[in-house]
Amino acid sequence: MAGEPEDLIKPHTGDNASWLAPELDELIEWEAVQRRRDARRAELLAEVHTAGLTDIAHGQRTPMWLADVCDLPDNTARTLVRISTRLRDRFGPLADALHAGRIGWQHVVVFDRLANPRIINELVELLPELLVLADIATFERWSQELRGIVERLDQNGGYDPANDTRNNELHLTPTIDGYTHVSGRLVGELALMIRSLINAEADRVMARHRCDAEHCGDTNNLASYANARAEALAELLERGATVPDGTGRLIEPELVVTYQPDTNKLTDNTGEQLSPAVLRWLIAAAMIRPLELTDTGDPLRMGHALRYANRHQRRALAIRDGGCIFPGCTRPPAWCDAHHVDHWNHNHPEHGGTTDIENLALLCRHHHRVTHRPGWSMQQWTHPEHPDTILFRWHTPTGRIIYSQRHGIRWKAEATRSSA
Repeated sequence: MAGEPEDLIKPHTGDNASWLAPELDELIEWEAVQRRRDARRAELLAEVHTAGLTDIAHGQRTPMWLADVCDLPDNTARTLVRISTRLRDRFGPLADALHAGRIGWQHVVVFDRLANPRIINELVELLPELLVLADIATFERWSQELRGIVERLDQNGGYDPANDTRNNELHLTPTIDGYTHVSGRLVGELALMIRSLINAEADRVMARHRCDAEHCGDTNNLASYANARAEALAELLERGATVPDGTGRLIEPELVVTYQPDTNKLTDNTGEQLSPAVLRWLIAAAMIRPLELTDTGDPLRMGHALRYANRHQRRALAIRDGGCIFPGCTRPPAWCDAHHVDHWNHNHPEHGGTTDIENLALLCRHHHRVTHRPGWSMQQWTHPEHPDTILFRWHTPTGRIIYSQRHGIRWKAEATRSSA
């Protein structure tokens, strides 16, 4: 496919050509420009990431900064940075073809995904032939041919994906619509075992549903086998959680439930409202541990009695902060430290910062280190419209002020200049 827009498609000469041609030409021009812009974006991201510019200026790694300023999903930002860097460092011919308009960004994504470390060198050597194929083949055909080449190269190297346990993955992704998406891949013995167990339990679930439907005289609304598999997975996990491990311990899941007095609702630590069915399960499972908080969400203050936040305080921090409070960071509470904003004094604790909720904030390990860099300082600040809300800000060596987030909510600097 040539790079100039007029070469990408020949204008139609039918009766409607007079009014269709301008729109078609504009779409072709848009695609050509988009490919050049994708190539330039990749160049910029690779340069910025290699130089560490976002970390120096903003305390954010490149993917986090990109997701924050461009409102991109975290996975999308990480993928863009990774592919952009590899495109510059390893896939030079692919980058040139993208800039020339011979291929689109989707070609680059597929090539990067399939170029695993075992065969990457051989695959890069085949790039000239693969680009010639891209000139004449549809994207689907090109992708199919590339997958076939990768499989043959892997087989020649003696690699069997069914025996590589690193291919076993499971992802649990909560979404804004209240669903949790379960995805992943399983190979070998683990795949056979899990598939067999879930299907066997699903058969029992389906039999139970059919029996219930016959007794109720409603056989037209039976659950699907996919519904039965989901229920089967839950039942297997629940039964397994009641069996102690080799040390005699049981699994102890924990969920922080918050009562919202203004709405009379109960939510989990992500702010998702809990349904009556979920609450009944929580009560039946005897997992509720009450924790008394103040009107502003503060737990008991420990002053200088303790250096590290206790379990009650960490639970309350999980509710208040929702994870790392550095803007753009998505690390969950379990991956964070309870940082003393006014530092704890090792030699004279009575003269240092207190282990109180006002002086504690959740920071992931990376942003904890950023906060301790020379020239960086962190302190509490007050939002003029929310004076009772505990918030924080950083002053950077370059004079910038960075305002903390809470539960993924960013506080705009413009709204706080009067209190800066």
